[in-house]
Amino acid sequence: KRLKRNKICGLALDIDETLSFTIGCLVERLSKDIGNPENLTAREVFLKYRVTQNAPCWQNKEAEKIVDEIINSDKLQRDLPLIENANDLVAKINKIIPIVAYITARPSLIRNGTEFWLKKHGFVKAPVILRPKGINKREGTKWKSKVLQYLYPEVSAIVDDNPSLVRWLVKSKIYKGKVFLYENLEFKSDNQNIIPCKDWNNVLKQIKKNCKRVK
Repeated sequence: KRLKRNKICGLALDIDETLSFTIGCLVERLSKDIGNPENLTAREVFLKYRVTQNAPCWQNKEAEKIVDEIINSDKLQRDLPLIENANDLVAKINKIIPIVAYITARPSLIRNGTEFWLKKHGFVKAPVILRPKGINKREGTKWKSKVLQYLYPEVSAIVDDNPSLVRWLVKSKIYKGKVFLYENLEFKSDNQNIIPCKDWNNVLKQIKKNCKRVK
């Protein structure tokens, strides 16, 4: 309502594996406590499996408990590693299309740590929308797609790394905005609103090409 009232149309940003390299923290702890048979770095785990739950060695209750402990820790969010230059490039993007929200499937109980981290790294100030208490983490992507459907057209685009979000949005046929799919050049779609990007420099380039500059 606030965006509509002020005639603002802008861009939303995901956080985990888009702004913060959250998987780095997860892989370090899982490797230490359970092991890492493939001897993959966090970066290699991300490129091969996208999320730790997809790695065969971490598909057990012990791993799930460790992951839950980390993602539900408000304190740990404050020190997550920044994806290099994400904050600087987001500042440049904000001059082309305003950043109007951070939309994440993180649980709402880590709001303070999340907002602290965004401020710590100098990200553009905007509302942070987190997964409500009543939504199970396995329903996080579906919930996020519904949020975007509701916020469209005031939120006309999002930068996100999750191909599953794209599938939910395409299936809904309600959200007709753009998805800049971060680090997913291999993703194929006939939908011209789905724009794979290899890194943040490419996100900036694609936004310059596909979004109208704000006067």
